[in-house]
Order: sequence, then structure tokens, then C-alpha cells
Amino acid sequence: MLKKILSILSVVLLAGYLGYSVIAMTDRHEDTRLCRGVDLHITDSLHFDLIDEEMVLGVLQEHSIDPVGLPLDEIDPEKIEATLLMHPLVGKVQCYKTGGDLLRINLSSKVPLVRVMNNRGQDFYVDSKGEILTQRSLAVQLPVATGYIDRQFAADELLQVVRVLDRSEFWKAQVEQINVTKDRQIELVPRVGDHLLILGTADNIEEKLERLMNFYEKGLDNVGWNKYRSISVAYDGQVVCKKR
Repeated sequence: MLKKILSILSVVLLAGYLGYSVIAMTDRHEDTRLCRGVDLHITDSLHFDLIDEEMVLGVLQEHSIDPVGLPLDEIDPEKIEATLLMHPLVGKVQCYKTGGDLLRINLSSKVPLVRVMNNRGQDFYVDSKGEILTQRSLAVQLPVATGYIDRQFAADELLQVVRVLDRSEFWKAQVEQINVTKDRQIELVPRVGDHLLILGTADNIEEKLERLMNFYEKGLDNVGWNKYRSISVAYDGQVVCKKR
């Protein structure tokens, strides 16, 4: 009887040891799995291609956090996210490990809407959220704003005007330049027509542009686009034109 009990006990202990060995070997295998690569997805809503794979991988290598070839358990996705967010053109980042031994990075770029070249010699961009981007010249076609524009005005009144212009295919095509005078009056330089469009302040900008559009359709089409030196909608309900 005792011999039978010892035999059963030996079998149980052996099974337990084998089970433990399998689990331990599996854990060690999991611990030593290496990152095979980066699965990068970049979202750029305006298709400016401001950020590409080479730039992202370059940032990771520069900060010595390139995950390729490292054990997965040594990779810190949050650190990678924080590092990429330090780049001036990166808007959002999501980073996580996948089941295929890859590191997935979902990244979206910031969206510049206007370039500012002010009277102080400063040159910067304003993005869709009002953030100032001091990145060097970007190879994108954007409206240019000149004149008396500080950063606060650029992120507030100027951006308010640019957002409205950007929503209209007509005004996006028609406005070549935005200028701000010393007394903070906003002017538009059109691509078609040898005249200046004066908006005044950014208040009621949509209504002002609608007034301008009506005048374009009912006035300029009849008298010619070069008859006036300036067309102003700075005052409520009025269109004031100055002849040459």
C-alpha cells in the first residue's frame, strides 16, 4: 500500500515539475521575444506630407529609443509617445505593442493654416488649433499674412479669418495675401482683380465675406474688376468702394 502511495506521489510530483518547466520555458521565451519592426501609420488631413517614416525613425534613433531588435519587455511605449510629441510638427501619437512582435505607432501631424511674416521680421506658422509653429519654411501652399501681427493676434483674430476663408473654395482660391495694418484692420489681396478688400476687424467675418460675394456677383461682374482701388465691408451693412 505504501509503495503504491509513493508511486502515485512520484507521478504527481513529476507531472508538477514538467508543468512548471513548460511554464518557465514559455515565460523565458516571452521575455526574450524581440521587436521585429515598427508598424507606422501617419495621418495628414491636408496631405501636406509634413511627416514621413524617415523623420519618425530618425527621431527614435536620435534619442536612442529605436525599438527594432530590442526585447519587447524592455520597450516603453509611453516614452516613445512623449519623445515624438516633442517634435514641433507632431500633433497626436499612440504607441503600443502588437501580437506580431511589432511596435505600432499611430501618428497625426499638425495642420498649418497660414504663414505669418510680420513687420518685426518674424516668420512662423499658425496651425488649426491656434498653436504657433516656428518650423523652418514648409514646402506647402498656404495664405501668407503680413503686417502688424503679433503671436496673440495671429492665434486669435487672424486664425478666425483664415478658418472662414479655408471653408470656402472660392475664397481659398481668390485670396493671395492677408495684411494687417497698424490699427489692426484686416485687408485681403485678391488673385483676380486689381483692388484691395478691406474687412476691418475679424468681427462678423462670415457676414462680411457674404456681402463681398454678393457685390462680386452683382457689382463687379457689371462694372469690371479693375474699376475700384478698394472695396470695404468694414462697416455693418455697407459696401464702400473707392474708384481709381
